[in-house]
Amino acid sequence: MIPDFSGDFLNFEGTQDMDIVEIMDEGKIEFNEVLKKDMFNLKVIHNNKVKTYSPTNKAGQVLQQAFGMDTKDWKNKKFQIIHIDKKMAIKPIKV
Repeated sequence: MIPDFSGDFLNFEGTQDMDIVEIMDEGKIEFNEVLKKDMFNLKVIHNNKVKTYSPTNKAGQVLQQAFGMDTKDWKNKKFQIIHIDKKMAIKPIKV
């Protein structure tokens, strides 16, 4: 048996370089109790598991540039995970 300890959030530790992720919704702003600030969260599918992805400002700008300013247009779009210096970056996949 290989248990899944990747957790509920899309992050460096739970991904592999070159993984493909699909955006499932338009996202929503939620208050993060730990960080004490509002976060923009997207529901995504990674390795057949629904996870929450909170893009950084840079990643959000990359997604807007690729898929448009309105996050409603992001649904069902995909991006690739890129691991760089122990950090996770994304590369939108344009069809």
